[in-house]
Amino acid sequence: MATLTTVVGGAAAVALTSGAAASAQSGATVYVVQGLPNTTVDVRVDDKVVQKAVPGATLAGPFTVAAGSRTISFTAGGKELLTRSLKLKSGQNTDLVLHLPVDPKATPVVTQFDNSLSAVPDNKASVVVTHTAAVPPADVVVDGKVLFANIANGESLSVVVPPTTYSVKIVPAGESGPAVLGPIDLTVKGGSLNRVFAVGDPASTTMRVVTQVIDAPAKGSSSAPSRVDTGNGGQVAGYRPWVVPFGR
Repeated sequence: MATLTTVVGGAAAVALTSGAAASAQSGATVYVVQGLPNTTVDVRVDDKVVQKAVPGATLAGPFTVAAGSRTISFTAGGKELLTRSLKLKSGQNTDLVLHLPVDPKATPVVTQFDNSLSAVPDNKASVVVTHTAAVPPADVVVDGKVLFANIANGESLSVVVPPTTYSVKIVPAGESGPAVLGPIDLTVKGGSLNRVFAVGDPASTTMRVVTQVIDAPAKGSSSAPSRVDTGNGGQVAGYRPWVVPFGR
């Protein structure tokens, strides 16, 4: 049975320093999704430990990090797993996902996903599904219908839907089964950005789902969205301005 981990954004950020103190106004907001199974990781920013002993399938943060060129590193058992250099802008809100590639025996990778905090009305939920598991391209089946098709490792797709609870499973692309994850019950919150990360490795029974909920900064119109942002890979099955298969 898959584990569903939910983390709600908006907790007090940890201010990091790099010569000068960062602040929410002058820095970027960074979350870390720790997607390596059976591994406990320390997270460093510019050689400063910001979170110790982060277990697999969990989300750490938010951290407020000074804008500019930063170095993010991950260590486990005193050994460095990898280091990532990135440039952060003031006001940027972003997720860094430490995860397995398709081959679970290969070196872990870090993929960055920016969070779009556009206004969302209370009777709508912005949902972003992200594939960061050791699985080839896959389809996401929602309430028995394929909503997201052919998503590869490191890709994500987004849609706006009514806030409720959905039955979700992940299957190999173009196949009806067997499911590599789920089915699980996924509840999405209205007026918010709901991120869903698939992590782990089905071959070792470590597939998990980590969800992240970030309140939208302002309320939008309750009318149907004019478009669906299809993310950076795959496709929204049966694409149209309002995606009916996910609605009820």
